[in-house]
Amino acid sequence: MFISPFRRVKPAEQLSVDPGETRERQPLGFEYDEHRLLGDQITLTLESGEKPHAGSVPLLSLFGKLSLTYGQICALAGDFYGTDKPISDGNSDSDRCNRFIAAFDTLANNPHDQPQDAGALLDFLQTEVDAVNAAVSQGKDPSEAYANAGFWDPVKLDFKTKDRRPGFPGYLALAAINWDHFGEDARTVYNVGHAAAIKHAATTGDLLRAYALNAFADHFLEDCFSAGHLRTPRRPLHGLAHARDLCAKYMHDEDCALGIDVQSQEGQKWTVFGDKRLLDKINHDNLVRVSTAVQTSADEVYQAWSTKKEIPAADFKVWDQAPTVESARGPQTLAPLFTFPASSELADVKRRSTLKNRREWKFDKNWLTAVTVAKIAASGYWKYPMSMDP
Repeated sequence: MFISPFRRVKPAEQLSVDPGETRERQPLGFEYDEHRLLGDQITLTLESGEKPHAGSVPLLSLFGKLSLTYGQICALAGDFYGTDKPISDGNSDSDRCNRFIAAFDTLANNPHDQPQDAGALLDFLQTEVDAVNAAVSQGKDPSEAYANAGFWDPVKLDFKTKDRRPGFPGYLALAAINWDHFGEDARTVYNVGHAAAIKHAATTGDLLRAYALNAFADHFLEDCFSAGHLRTPRRPLHGLAHARDLCAKYMHDEDCALGIDVQSQEGQKWTVFGDKRLLDKINHDNLVRVSTAVQTSADEVYQAWSTKKEIPAADFKVWDQAPTVESARGPQTLAPLFTFPASSELADVKRRSTLKNRREWKFDKNWLTAVTVAKIAASGYWKYPMSMDP
């Protein structure tokens, strides 16, 4: 069953509460909430055969003081919780699986930091939600409300996560090494995490824990439906005092705002937008498709639990439904800000010749990172709302 992204979650559905806290929490959003909503609107088949909405099922208890739902785990994964070792950097399936479990455990099995760390983040994100919901109630698209609210502050988010133990990076440090969320790397991380969840379901019988693991993996699946995550050359655009990372962010933001055309393995074609635009009316088709994929993902976990059989990665059905990276990197109305190289070397990345002309497929090999950042910052072309023809 598909739930409108604009529905207001009932207070009883909000399970991320401290037992001693009396303040009512409203639905969380948006970049956080885009992931939360996608996870919480699916149905989870329980051991009893009941099929409640995921938002009403407490999957993960942080030491008896904070309970998280499927969507909340999904939303916190990767962006807020992870290690200093990107999962996709592992040199084998076993290594990548160990890295995935270590990342999951920064949220789920971390007595040094939890539940106070997650509680502080949820409280901070609540401020964002209240402001956005007030704007959305006026009939605005969520992305417009988000852009105009002026409350999102990465520095403050980083401050909330500054006291973490070594090896458990704060918000900005995780963002600086976040290629797990892009392109083939995001697919790799999802496959590793989904396989871990399926194995746990098939071999331990602990269905709720398997769902929690899968929720963490589904964050990376959802990223595969976000325009800015499909063709941005994230790995080579890294370093040089974060200037290259900023170049990646500019391309990510442009693709997310303006959209790109994609095709699935099944041959279906549509336009995807991205972060901050998931819930916009123009992105409705993509929203339905990613919601279907998340449901498919959770259903496979239940299948593994009920049959006691693992599912091979080659049979994961979500990749029949998701956009292919090949289609995203093919001909588009929006020319990429940076080309995707055959190698992972920055020297092979070309930049769009004219920053303003977003339709022109002409690229320069000899470009400078600092000059590009300065020109983009001064241009005003990346201010919301972006236009194909600024």
